[in-house]
Amino acid sequence: MKKILFFLGVLLIGAGAFLAWFVPRAWLATPGEPYATKKITIGEDWDASRMAQELKKEGLIDSEFGYRMYAYFDKSADKPRAGEYDLFLKDSYRSIARTIFRGPQRDEVEIRIIEGLSLTQEAEVLAGYKTKVEDFYALTGNAKQPFSTELRTTFPFLEKLPVDATLEGYLFPETFRVWRDQLPLALIEKQLTVFEDRTKGMAEEAVKQGRDFRDVMILASIVEKEAAGADDRKIVAGIYLNRLKKGMLLQSDATVNYVTGAGRARPVLKDLDVDSPYNTYKHKGLPPGPICNPSLESIEAALHPTATDYLYYLHDDAGKSYYAKTLEEHKQNRYKAYGE
Repeated sequence: MKKILFFLGVLLIGAGAFLAWFVPRAWLATPGEPYATKKITIGEDWDASRMAQELKKEGLIDSEFGYRMYAYFDKSADKPRAGEYDLFLKDSYRSIARTIFRGPQRDEVEIRIIEGLSLTQEAEVLAGYKTKVEDFYALTGNAKQPFSTELRTTFPFLEKLPVDATLEGYLFPETFRVWRDQLPLALIEKQLTVFEDRTKGMAEEAVKQGRDFRDVMILASIVEKEAAGADDRKIVAGIYLNRLKKGMLLQSDATVNYVTGAGRARPVLKDLDVDSPYNTYKHKGLPPGPICNPSLESIEAALHPTATDYLYYLHDDAGKSYYAKTLEEHKQNRYKAYGE
């Protein structure tokens, strides 16, 4: 009888010691100041045992056994959701289990893509949201690769683009709200969706005019970078069409800047000598693709330009527009605008 009582006493003491050790860790522990956190990434199909290993390795708990034991009391501990978490150090098993059962907190961001940005410039914007440039270009394409075939399939209006094309020109500029963890795909898909909606019927209108909508988009991108205002857009678009009809060089500074990246309002001689099909000072016709992602106003201007007899234009440093029908008039305008 004494042995039984002794055994029960030892058992009770052991159970009490275990509960004194286990209960605070399981339910009562709270993070202490300065509320330090540790980032942890949970994989697919993890269970409580795998979670316990990772939590212990990252120093978030001091016992794998303790967390596995807790999972017997709280089944949510055995159902972690994959994702990235910032967990508090020295937190209770219950708090950890409930956090990873609810799933990772998603970070929604607002991203403003202004009119006239090129793919390169949008990639720079997204870099500020920790998006890798190579991930962006894998979807949009660049000089080394075409855009994603999956996007071509998802958006039928992209199917007619050349096999080596990028998405330059088709990422609609606007302000978007997206989940940070879905960048860059979610943003690109939203831009394409808005583009498709805003330009509905324009491709058919271009065909009625005997034009290809791809050419309209290329012209729109040039107008976006060259025009000074709303009325100017349509006049400038009409001037470029006049030059195309006469077989003249477009001589767009914006297309040269697209190649050089210099961004000069008035390119220097070495810029104008760059060897590229985008150099419209050397090559006749439109460049092979858009040079930026234009606004809806520029697309509409390219599709419905103002008909004039003008063949030349320029803007002074204040943004005033000067138009001319002849080269001599253009030279006179240059003197008015720049004194040269």
